[in-house]
Amino acid sequence: MAVLHGRNETGCPVGMLDSDTWPCFRRENRYDLGLRHVVSALAKRGIVAVAPGLGGAFTAGWGEPNDPDRWPKMVNRTLGQVAREAATGGGRFGVPLEGRVDLSRLGLLGHSLSGHHSVRSARRRAGNDSLGDIARGRGPVSSLFLLTPVAQGAVLPDLPTAIVLASCDGDTGPMGRTYLRQARRQEDRRRLVALSRLEGANHNFFNRTLARLGADDSIGGPRCRRPRRLSARAQQRWLDRAAADFFATTLRGARRPAWLRRGARPPTRVYGRRVLVRRAG
Repeated sequence: MAVLHGRNETGCPVGMLDSDTWPCFRRENRYDLGLRHVVSALAKRGIVAVAPGLGGAFTAGWGEPNDPDRWPKMVNRTLGQVAREAATGGGRFGVPLEGRVDLSRLGLLGHSLSGHHSVRSARRRAGNDSLGDIARGRGPVSSLFLLTPVAQGAVLPDLPTAIVLASCDGDTGPMGRTYLRQARRQEDRRRLVALSRLEGANHNFFNRTLARLGADDSIGGPRCRRPRRLSARAQQRWLDRAAADFFATTLRGARRPAWLRRGARPPTRVYGRRVLVRRAG
């Protein structure tokens, strides 16, 4: 599966005519590494995960930004390389993958704008169910985890989906509710959509790189004052558990936690933190 960071400043210096430059390998902000804690949590549950660097998808250093075209190409190429390693080996990823990856079960976790692109990718891949497509890493998506996602018109497919919002999010705010509303309007929907709003969390601190840079995007108001908010570490630890449980359930058939059970009373605390849980499907 793929763990996909959102769009943020690359940290590269400004070039001639005040234009962006990219790449700048010694200075670039590595938002992919900022989600390495999620990759580690998934690996501990037996899930093969990769977090590609997507700076090239979002930068203006190659001219006008064009992430709708660049993002799927970069993600597809990364998953294609995983597929090749799974088939023939090679050691490019630093761990042996040959014979250890089930390419027929693919999950996507997308943060912020990558949440939107993950929905688009899932819809585009829906018909790629041939053995050849799957063997090349181009097969259909099995489940989606949308972390404080952007919603820009993409329609949520009928897949098991988790949506995580942050109550103090000063970036995308409650935008991710759009996907839950879509699911509730889909009369033929069969798969569960579970939305969890994590109280006291902000948009950026799920990513360790953004937290290290002090990119605090929290909104104002008494409920989001610093003493009442979650620390970056608390947000990340909560995300690790939520993502690992969700994908262990949807990709490996593990037992569902309470927040992912149809018909169960929505919990008010998940992994020890206050949440608001809503479901559809």
